[in-house]
Amino acid sequence: MTWRHATLAIALATTGLAGGPARAQTEQAAFLFTYDVDRGQEAAFEAGYAAHLQWHAAHGDALPWFGWFVTSGPRTGLFVDGTFGVPFAAMDARPDPAGDGADMEARVLPYAKARAYSAHVLWPELSTVRSLEARQPGPVLDVYTLQVSPGDVAAFETALLASVRAGGTGKGDLAWTWYRLAGGGALGGYMVLVPRRSWADLARRPTDLAGLIAAAHGAGPDQARAAALVQGVEVETWSYKPKLSRLP
Repeated sequence: MTWRHATLAIALATTGLAGGPARAQTEQAAFLFTYDVDRGQEAAFEAGYAAHLQWHAAHGDALPWFGWFVTSGPRTGLFVDGTFGVPFAAMDARPDPAGDGADMEARVLPYAKARAYSAHVLWPELSTVRSLEARQPGPVLDVYTLQVSPGDVAAFETALLASVRAGGTGKGDLAWTWYRLAGGGALGGYMVLVPRRSWADLARRPTDLAGLIAAAHGAGPDQARAAALVQGVEVETWSYKPKLSRLP
Protein backbone atom coordinates (compact mmCIF):
# COMPACT_ATOMS: atom_id res chain seq x y z
CA MET A 1 0.00 0.00 0.00
CA THR A 2 1.43 3.39 -0.89
CA TRP A 3 1.37 6.35 1.46
CA ARG A 4 -0.61 8.59 -0.91
CA HIS A 5 -3.32 5.95 -1.33
CA ALA A 6 -3.63 5.37 2.40
CA THR A 7 -3.87 9.12 2.99
CA LEU A 8 -6.81 9.45 0.61
CA ALA A 9 -8.55 6.43 2.09
CA ILE A 10 -8.19 7.91 5.57
CA ALA A 11 -9.61 11.21 4.38
CA LEU A 12 -12.62 9.47 2.83
CA ALA A 13 -13.24 7.51 6.00
CA THR A 14 -12.96 10.46 8.35
CA THR A 15 -15.10 12.96 6.43
CA GLY A 16 -18.28 11.17 7.46
CA LEU A 17 -19.01 9.19 4.29
CA ALA A 18 -19.19 6.01 6.36
CA GLY A 19 -21.45 7.44 9.04
CA GLY A 20 -21.36 9.80 12.01
CA PRO A 21 -18.81 9.79 14.84
CA ALA A 22 -20.83 7.44 17.05
CA ARG A 23 -21.15 4.83 14.29
CA ALA A 24 -17.49 5.14 13.28
CA GLN A 25 -16.40 4.03 16.76
CA THR A 26 -18.16 0.68 16.46
CA GLU A 27 -18.02 -0.07 12.74
CA GLN A 28 -15.49 -2.46 11.24
CA ALA A 29 -13.74 -1.02 8.21
CA ALA A 30 -11.99 -2.55 5.22
CA PHE A 31 -9.45 -0.82 2.98
CA LEU A 32 -8.63 -2.26 -0.45
CA PHE A 33 -5.81 -1.44 -2.87
CA THR A 34 -5.28 -2.87 -6.38
CA TYR A 35 -2.15 -3.12 -8.49
CA ASP A 36 -1.59 -3.89 -12.16
CA VAL A 37 1.52 -6.08 -12.28
CA ASP A 38 3.84 -5.37 -15.21
CA ARG A 39 3.91 -8.10 -17.83
CA GLY A 40 6.82 -10.46 -17.23
CA GLN A 41 7.54 -9.04 -13.77
CA GLU A 42 5.25 -11.28 -11.75
CA ALA A 43 8.07 -13.07 -9.88
CA ALA A 44 9.85 -9.83 -9.08
CA PHE A 45 6.60 -8.28 -7.89
CA GLU A 46 5.83 -11.19 -5.57
CA ALA A 47 9.36 -11.18 -4.14
CA GLY A 48 9.23 -7.44 -3.59
CA TYR A 49 5.79 -7.55 -2.00
CA ALA A 50 6.78 -10.38 0.34
CA ALA A 51 9.80 -8.32 1.38
CA HIS A 52 7.55 -5.31 1.96
CA LEU A 53 5.40 -7.39 4.32
CA GLN A 54 8.55 -8.01 6.32
CA TRP A 55 8.88 -4.23 6.66
CA HIS A 56 5.42 -4.25 8.28
CA ALA A 57 6.49 -7.05 10.62
CA ALA A 58 9.71 -5.28 11.59
CA HIS A 59 7.79 -2.10 12.41
CA GLY A 60 5.18 -3.83 14.54
CA ASP A 61 2.20 -3.23 12.27
CA ALA A 62 -0.78 -4.86 13.98
CA LEU A 63 -3.08 -4.65 10.95
CA PRO A 64 -3.80 -7.84 9.00
CA TRP A 65 -2.93 -7.66 5.30
CA PHE A 66 -4.58 -10.11 2.90
CA GLY A 67 -3.38 -10.62 -0.67
CA TRP A 68 -5.27 -11.99 -3.70
CA PHE A 69 -4.92 -12.21 -7.44
CA VAL A 70 -8.07 -11.61 -9.50
CA THR A 71 -8.53 -14.83 -11.49
CA SER A 72 -11.81 -14.23 -13.32
CA GLY A 73 -13.67 -11.19 -14.58
CA PRO A 74 -12.61 -8.07 -16.51
CA ARG A 75 -9.84 -7.27 -14.00
CA THR A 76 -8.16 -10.69 -14.26
CA GLY A 77 -4.48 -10.44 -13.37
CA LEU A 78 -4.72 -7.56 -10.90
CA PHE A 79 -3.32 -7.96 -7.42
CA VAL A 80 -5.58 -6.91 -4.54
CA ASP A 81 -4.43 -6.32 -1.02
CA GLY A 82 -6.48 -5.14 1.91
CA THR A 83 -7.03 -4.99 5.62
CA PHE A 84 -10.35 -6.02 7.21
CA GLY A 85 -11.99 -5.95 10.61
CA VAL A 86 -10.28 -2.80 11.87
CA PRO A 87 -11.64 0.55 13.04
CA PHE A 88 -11.24 3.43 10.62
CA ALA A 89 -8.88 5.11 13.08
CA ALA A 90 -6.45 2.19 12.81
CA MET A 91 -5.26 3.58 9.49
CA ASP A 92 -4.30 6.82 11.25
CA ALA A 93 -2.31 4.87 13.83
CA ARG A 94 -0.18 2.82 11.41
CA PRO A 95 3.54 2.86 12.20
CA ASP A 96 5.60 5.25 10.05
CA PRO A 97 3.30 5.83 7.04
CA ALA A 98 6.03 7.74 5.19
CA GLY A 99 8.48 4.87 5.66
CA ASP A 100 5.80 2.40 4.57
CA GLY A 101 5.29 4.33 1.35
CA ALA A 102 9.01 4.64 0.69
CA ASP A 103 9.56 0.92 1.16
CA MET A 104 6.62 0.17 -1.15
CA GLU A 105 8.03 2.51 -3.80
CA ALA A 106 11.42 0.82 -3.61
CA ARG A 107 10.43 -2.83 -3.43
CA VAL A 108 7.08 -3.19 -5.19
CA LEU A 109 6.18 -0.30 -7.48
CA PRO A 110 9.09 -0.84 -9.89
CA TYR A 111 7.11 -3.92 -10.99
CA ALA A 112 3.49 -2.73 -10.78
CA LYS A 113 1.23 0.30 -11.03
CA ALA A 114 -1.21 1.27 -8.30
CA ARG A 115 -4.69 1.35 -9.85
CA ALA A 116 -7.46 1.82 -7.29
CA TYR A 117 -8.14 2.19 -3.59
CA SER A 118 -11.34 2.21 -1.62
CA ALA A 119 -12.75 2.18 1.90
CA HIS A 120 -15.65 -0.04 2.97
CA VAL A 121 -17.63 -0.74 6.13
CA LEU A 122 -19.02 -4.10 7.24
CA TRP A 123 -22.80 -4.44 7.09
CA PRO A 124 -23.27 -7.00 9.89
CA GLU A 125 -27.05 -7.40 9.62
CA LEU A 126 -26.74 -8.86 6.11
CA SER A 127 -23.59 -10.91 6.74
CA THR A 128 -23.80 -14.58 7.66
CA VAL A 129 -20.01 -15.01 8.06
CA ARG A 130 -17.11 -12.70 8.92
CA SER A 131 -14.19 -14.77 7.72
CA LEU A 132 -11.76 -11.93 7.06
CA GLU A 133 -12.67 -10.11 10.25
CA ALA A 134 -11.84 -13.38 12.05
CA ARG A 135 -8.59 -13.62 10.03
CA GLN A 136 -9.66 -16.94 8.53
CA PRO A 137 -9.43 -16.46 4.75
CA GLY A 138 -10.40 -19.28 2.43
CA PRO A 139 -8.73 -20.19 -0.86
CA VAL A 140 -11.22 -18.40 -3.13
CA LEU A 141 -13.64 -15.48 -2.91
CA ASP A 142 -16.36 -14.61 -5.39
CA VAL A 143 -16.70 -10.85 -5.16
CA TYR A 144 -20.04 -9.31 -6.12
CA THR A 145 -20.07 -5.54 -6.70
CA LEU A 146 -23.55 -4.00 -6.62
CA GLN A 147 -24.61 -0.52 -7.65
CA VAL A 148 -27.82 1.11 -6.43
CA SER A 149 -29.03 4.59 -7.37
CA PRO A 150 -28.36 6.93 -4.41
CA GLY A 151 -32.06 7.78 -4.32
CA ASP A 152 -32.96 4.10 -3.96
CA VAL A 153 -30.47 3.19 -1.22
CA ALA A 154 -32.94 3.55 1.67
CA ALA A 155 -35.60 1.46 -0.08
CA PHE A 156 -33.02 -1.15 -1.10
CA GLU A 157 -31.67 -1.55 2.41
CA THR A 158 -35.14 -1.60 3.93
CA ALA A 159 -36.17 -4.42 1.57
CA LEU A 160 -33.01 -6.41 2.33
CA LEU A 161 -33.44 -6.07 6.07
CA ALA A 162 -37.08 -7.06 5.80
CA SER A 163 -36.02 -10.14 3.86
CA VAL A 164 -33.54 -11.06 6.58
CA ARG A 165 -36.16 -10.67 9.30
CA ALA A 166 -38.67 -12.74 7.35
CA GLY A 167 -36.28 -15.53 6.43
CA GLY A 168 -34.07 -15.46 9.50
CA THR A 169 -30.33 -14.79 9.29
CA GLY A 170 -28.41 -17.96 8.58
CA LYS A 171 -31.39 -20.10 7.55
CA GLY A 172 -29.98 -20.59 4.10
CA ASP A 173 -26.82 -22.40 3.00
CA LEU A 174 -25.00 -19.50 1.32
CA ALA A 175 -22.29 -17.82 3.38
CA TRP A 176 -21.58 -14.20 2.52
CA THR A 177 -20.27 -10.93 3.93
CA TRP A 178 -21.69 -7.52 2.98
CA TYR A 179 -19.91 -4.16 2.91
CA ARG A 180 -21.16 -0.67 2.13
CA LEU A 181 -18.80 1.51 0.11
CA ALA A 182 -17.48 4.31 2.34
CA GLY A 183 -15.16 6.05 -0.11
CA GLY A 184 -13.35 5.61 -3.39
CA GLY A 185 -16.30 5.03 -5.72
CA ALA A 186 -19.85 5.97 -6.63
CA LEU A 187 -22.41 6.43 -3.88
CA GLY A 188 -24.76 3.47 -3.51
CA GLY A 189 -22.02 0.87 -3.92
CA TYR A 190 -21.88 -2.47 -2.10
CA MET A 191 -19.36 -5.32 -2.05
CA VAL A 192 -20.39 -8.88 -1.20
CA LEU A 193 -17.79 -11.58 -0.53
CA VAL A 194 -18.83 -15.21 -1.00
CA PRO A 195 -16.18 -17.79 -0.04
CA ARG A 196 -15.80 -21.09 -1.86
CA ARG A 197 -13.23 -23.84 -2.16
CA SER A 198 -13.67 -25.01 -5.76
CA TRP A 199 -15.59 -24.42 -8.97
CA ALA A 200 -17.88 -27.28 -8.01
CA ASP A 201 -19.29 -25.03 -5.27
CA LEU A 202 -20.98 -22.98 -7.99
CA ALA A 203 -23.12 -25.90 -9.13
CA ARG A 204 -26.08 -25.10 -6.89
CA ARG A 205 -25.54 -21.39 -6.35
CA PRO A 206 -28.28 -19.14 -7.80
CA THR A 207 -27.23 -16.73 -10.53
CA ASP A 208 -29.75 -13.99 -9.71
CA LEU A 209 -29.67 -11.62 -6.75
CA ALA A 210 -33.10 -12.57 -5.40
CA GLY A 211 -32.08 -16.22 -5.46
CA LEU A 212 -28.81 -15.44 -3.70
CA ILE A 213 -30.66 -13.61 -0.91
CA ALA A 214 -32.97 -16.62 -0.50
CA ALA A 215 -29.98 -18.97 -0.46
CA ALA A 216 -28.36 -16.95 2.34
CA HIS A 217 -31.35 -16.09 4.51
CA GLY A 218 -34.21 -18.36 3.55
CA ALA A 219 -37.16 -17.50 1.35
CA GLY A 220 -38.88 -14.19 2.04
CA PRO A 221 -41.32 -11.83 0.33
CA ASP A 222 -38.97 -8.86 -0.12
CA GLN A 223 -36.13 -10.37 -2.15
CA ALA A 224 -37.52 -9.46 -5.57
CA ARG A 225 -38.22 -5.90 -4.40
CA ALA A 226 -34.61 -5.48 -3.26
CA ALA A 227 -33.17 -7.03 -6.43
CA ALA A 228 -35.28 -4.76 -8.65
CA LEU A 229 -33.57 -1.69 -7.17
CA VAL A 230 -30.07 -2.82 -8.17
CA GLN A 231 -28.76 -1.12 -11.31
CA GLY A 232 -26.00 -3.63 -11.95
CA VAL A 233 -24.00 -6.51 -10.49
CA GLU A 234 -20.49 -7.60 -11.49
CA VAL A 235 -18.81 -10.78 -10.26
CA GLU A 236 -15.12 -11.64 -10.19
CA THR A 237 -13.01 -14.27 -8.44
CA TRP A 238 -10.11 -13.60 -6.07
CA SER A 239 -7.58 -16.34 -5.31
CA TYR A 240 -5.90 -16.01 -1.92
CA LYS A 241 -2.08 -15.89 -1.71
CA PRO A 242 -0.86 -16.85 1.79
CA LYS A 243 2.74 -15.93 0.94
CA LEU A 244 1.57 -12.42 -0.01
CA SER A 245 -0.41 -11.98 3.19
CA ARG A 246 0.41 -11.19 6.80
CA LEU A 247 -2.01 -11.92 9.65
CA PRO A 248 -0.37 -10.92 12.95
